[in-house]
Amino acid sequence: MMKKFGYLIGAVALCGAQPALADTYTPASTSTFSGTSVKVQKDGAEYTCTLTVNVDATAGSSATATASLSGGFPCGLISVSGTGSVDFDGTYLTISGLTIDPPISLGVCTGPIKTVWGGNSASPRTITLSKPLSNSTATSGADCKMVGTLTQTGGAAVSITP
Repeated sequence: MMKKFGYLIGAVALCGAQPALADTYTPASTSTFSGTSVKVQKDGAEYTCTLTVNVDATAGSSATATASLSGGFPCGLISVSGTGSVDFDGTYLTISGLTIDPPISLGVCTGPIKTVWGGNSASPRTITLSKPLSNSTATSGADCKMVGTLTQTGGAAVSITP
C-alpha cells in the first residue's frame, strides 16, 4: 500500500511540474513589419504615423522587438525605446517591455501591446493593432492607443507556433 502511495505522489508531482513551453519562430530570422497609416493617440488628438517594428527571432524559440514611429509632427518626436519580449498564444502576439514617450503628453506608456497575428499562411504576414486591445497603459494621463495594420516588409516569411 505504501509503495502504491509513493507512485501516486510521484505521478502527481510529474503532472504539476510541466516545463514552460516556448514559442517557435521559423525560420529563425529578423523580420520587419511596417504600417504607414497607424493612428496614434495619447491625451488628445489622434495622429497618423508610420510604425515600424523589428522582430528578432534568430534564436528560433524566443523573439524580441524594437519599434519606432515616424511621419512628421508629432510622430517623429514620439520616442519608442527599449527591447520588448514577444509572446504568442495562438491568436494574440503581445509585445512587453517597450516604453512609448510622447513629449507633448503627460506620462509614458509602458504596458504590454496586444496585437492580432495575421496567421502563418497570409502573404505577406500582418500584425493588427486595435482599440482597446492594443492600448498600452500609461504612468499618468490616458493610455497610448494605436490602430492600424503592419505588413511584413523585410526578412523571411516568419511562422509562429505557441
